Amino acid sequence: MPPLLILIRKLKSAQTRLRRWIASVQQDLVSWVVSFLTEKYWLIDYLPVKRPQRAQVLLVRLDLIGDFIIWLDSAKAYRQLYPTQRIVLYANAIWAGLAEQFDYWDEVVPVDVAKLRANDWFRLRQLVAIRERGFCVALQPTYSREYVADLVVRSVGAPLRIGHVGNLDNITLEKKTIADQWYSRLIDLSAQPVVELNLNAGFIRALGIADFKSAMPEIIQRSRLPKHLQITEPYFVIAPGASWAPKMWLAENFAKLAQEIHRLHQLKLVLCGTAAESHICEEVAHLAGFDAIILAGQTSLCEMVEVIRRAKFLLANDSAPVHIAAAVKTRSICILGGGHFGRFLPYLPETSNSPIDMEVVHKKMDCYGCNWKCKYLREETQVVPCIAEIPASTVRKLITEGL
Repeated sequence: MPPLLILIRKLKSAQTRLRRWIASVQQDLVSWVVSFLTEKYWLIDYLPVKRPQRAQVLLVRLDLIGDFIIWLDSAKAYRQLYPTQRIVLYANAIWAGLAEQFDYWDEVVPVDVAKLRANDWFRLRQLVAIRERGFCVALQPTYSREYVADLVVRSVGAPLRIGHVGNLDNITLEKKTIADQWYSRLIDLSAQPVVELNLNAGFIRALGIADFKSAMPEIIQRSRLPKHLQITEPYFVIAPGASWAPKMWLAENFAKLAQEIHRLHQLKLVLCGTAAESHICEEVAHLAGFDAIILAGQTSLCEMVEVIRRAKFLLANDSAPVHIAAAVKTRSICILGGGHFGRFLPYLPETSNSPIDMEVVHKKMDCYGCNWKCKYLREETQVVPCIAEIPASTVRKLITEGL
C-alpha cells in the first residue's frame, strides 16, 4: 500500500477518534451542567414560577400501559378530592392518547419517558416547562417510584408534594433516600399486601376519601373503529409480546393453539401488539399456517382497545392487552409468570363492580416474587421456567371451556 494512502487512512482514523472524544466530553459537560441545575444545587428553584389563574394539581404518572389501566379505577377519585382545581396529568406518551378520552383531568401533557430518562437537555427543558406552570399540588401515585418521576415532582416547586414510600423495584436505595426528601408527605402502605389495584385505592384513602374501595377499571366505548379495522368475521386475539422477552410464552405454543381454535371454531385470528412486537406476531402467524390479520404496530392504543372489545376472547402474556380486555369486559386467558405474581395479577379488588372474566394460567415455583431477577435465566434460555413450563394443554382446556 502506498505510504501516502497509509498516512491518509491514519489521519481519518485519528479524526474519527477525535470526534468521538469531543462528543464524549460534550455529553459529560452537558450531564454535569444539567445535574448542577436540577439536582446538585437545584438552581432551577430560582427560576420564576408563573402564578396560576386558579389552583392547579399535577398528577405524575410515567409507567406503562397496563399500570395506567389498573390505575383508572382510582384515577376518577381525584375529581372528588380536588373538585375546583384544574387537574393536569403528566403522562407517558405511549398511553396519553387513551388518557385524553377520560374526563378525570382537564389536560394531558404527554412526555417521551425514554427520552426523559436518557437525554439531559430534553429532561432539563421538560423540568423547566412543567415548573413554569405554577402548580399548588404535585402527586405521584405510582407505588414503585422511579428517580426521573421524582425529579419531575421536585422540580414543580409546589408547596404540597405527595407520593408513596413505595419500594426499591425501580430505584436504588441511594437515590430513593435522596428523593424521599423532595416530598412534603410520603404515604406508607407497607403494612398492606402489595396488590397494585388496592395500593392505588389506599393512596386515595390516605388523601381523604376514607371509604374508597378498589374495583375493576372500566373503559367504555368512546370512539368508533375506522372502516379498515372493522373485522366482520368472528375473531379472537392473540397478543404474544411482552415488555421483557423472557416473559413471552413460546411462539409455537400460541401458533398450535391458534390452529386448533381456527379449525374447531372457525374463528379468525387477529394478532395485536406494538410495532416492536410485529416480528413475534409474524412468527406466530407463520407457524400457525393460515391467514391471520396482523395488527402489531398498525393501530393506535385507542384502536387496539376497540379491536379487543369486539373479540370473542384474548390470549396473551402478562402485558397491557390482558388489562385492556378486563377493562372492556372481553374474556381473556393470561400466561402469568412469578416475577410479580399477586402484584398486578390476579386481580383482587376490594369490591366487585362486575365479574372478572379472566383466567390466569401459571406454574407455581418457590422463587415467586423475584421481581424478574430470575436465578434460572441463562444466556441460552429463551423464556423463564415459570412461563416456559406452562403446558399448552392447560391453556387449551380453558379456552375451549368458554367457547
